Amino acid sequence: MKYCLNCDWHTSATDEPSARVRSRRAIEHHVETGHTIDSSDGVVPPRIPDVPDEIFVRDLVPSSSPSTGD
Repeated sequence: MKYCLNCDWHTSATDEPSARVRSRRAIEHHVETGHTIDSSDGVVPPRIPDVPDEIFVRDLVPSSSPSTGD
């Protein structure tokens, strides 16, 4: 499955059996919208839990507090 990380756009083998056509459609969606396309082996796009962005950012950005040397 190819899916958009910015909107509900997606395509899968169920929608289009040809992997080449699915890839072409994904590229076209990116060119038209500037959205980011990703691929998955699943039949539905993965979903990010509905939590505040600050939680994800906090986990991704290193802390500015000094290290305790553990």
